[in-house]
Amino acid sequence: MTPAATRPGTLPVRSLKDVPEPAVRAWIEDALRRPETLGFLLCGSRVNGWAEPDGDTDGFLYVTEAHYRSLDVDQTEVRLSAEGEAPKRLIGDFSIFSDAALEEQLRSPLDIDHWPYVDAVVVHDTGGALETWRRRIAAFPEEGFRERAVQKYIQLVIAYHYATMDDVRGYPVDRQLNLYRAALAGVHLWFTLQRRWAPPLKWWTREVERLEIRPDTQAVMEGSILNPTIETLTHLRDHLKTEMKHAGISEIDDVLRAFFTTLLPEHRPAVYRNSYL
Repeated sequence: MTPAATRPGTLPVRSLKDVPEPAVRAWIEDALRRPETLGFLLCGSRVNGWAEPDGDTDGFLYVTEAHYRSLDVDQTEVRLSAEGEAPKRLIGDFSIFSDAALEEQLRSPLDIDHWPYVDAVVVHDTGGALETWRRRIAAFPEEGFRERAVQKYIQLVIAYHYATMDDVRGYPVDRQLNLYRAALAGVHLWFTLQRRWAPPLKWWTREVERLEIRPDTQAVMEGSILNPTIETLTHLRDHLKTEMKHAGISEIDDVLRAFFTTLLPEHRPAVYRNSYL
């Protein structure tokens, strides 16, 4: 395995002057001069140093509510292509947000709405609000950690149970669907146990290497992903159960009771928040 630090990529972009494409820098600089602009942040693979040399730069433009409401939906996304190249090469990919849009991201249960803010770099912030938003959206919900971990584990166990039933009953397609779902639940559970949002899974390898995943855990998890069988998922289930117990989450010693608890009305909102894979 090649360490993340030595994999091909680019230097991390941590300021506007680091943006490699002049046309992208020019678009951002022009946007920053407009009266409706409140801030701008860079995010994504460029910021992490994971981009290919010809990759695009991602960012969020923070504007006033009045301006945001005046935009047609097509105007809330900006995609810049390199001039004179065929086929077209994307060099800039920007979303336009306001307080209302950021508030929705703060409330969102989806990892994809939070993960980009963890490493994002605010390069312009008129009143300091954008950096405050960035920190709040990036923060992992510590108060819901246990419920989130238990729900991810329950999803893994249920999918694994369905796969074993399908295997006995002779439904190989159904079995594989559930094995894949169990592996995916295991991936999300591992990130939860690190108190981290799961990244877009095109970045699985880069992210787990950055977080210094233990070799034994990586072997078990990647075995279940690359070769999802009853045997590899049994290893994954048992390994992650041990990891949960090390994290002090004893509820999974009686997983049936933990599952029944999720059916109580007062626990349903947590199930809705934590069931996305």
